[in-house]
Amino acid sequence: MITTERLIIKPLTASDAPAFYDLTRDEGFRLFPITDYRQTDVKAAQEWIHTNKTKWGVWHTSQLIGLGGLTPWECDGEALVDITYRLRESAWGQGFGFELAKGLVRYGFDVLKFEQVTATITPDNVASQKIAAKLGMVFDRGIMLKGVPTEFYRLYR
Repeated sequence: MITTERLIIKPLTASDAPAFYDLTRDEGFRLFPITDYRQTDVKAAQEWIHTNKTKWGVWHTSQLIGLGGLTPWECDGEALVDITYRLRESAWGQGFGFELAKGLVRYGFDVLKFEQVTATITPDNVASQKIAAKLGMVFDRGIMLKGVPTEFYRLYR
C-alpha cells in the first residue's frame, strides 16, 4: 500500500469489483486510452482484478477515484517499468494526478529500488505531459505502443 497526503493506493480486491466496474464506465477515466480497462459487468471486473496485479485502486476518502500502478513493459528489448494512472473525471483538476504519480515514483525508487521509471502518454494528453514535466521526466522519443502513437518519457533515480 502507498499513501500520500490525500490518497491511498492499494491492490484491488474482489469486493472492489462494483466500484471498479463503475470507474471503468466514467468518460474521463476512459479518455486518452492506450489500454482499454472498460468492463462489461461486475463479474468481468472481478476477473480483471484477479488477473491484473500490477494495477492498484486509488482511493480518496472512501471513493475509488482511479487506477494506478508500476507496470513492467519492454521497449526495443529494454526491460522497463511504467508509472500508469487514470482518474475519474470528477477527480480532475484537484492535483490528484500529480500526487498519485509522485507517490508511484517515490515508491518505485525508495521501496522497490528501481534505477528508472518511464511514462507513456498519448500526444493529446496535455495534463499528463505536464505531470511528467513536473516530476522531472524527460521526453525520450515517440513510439507506437499497442498500435497507439505514444510519447515515451524517462526519469532516473
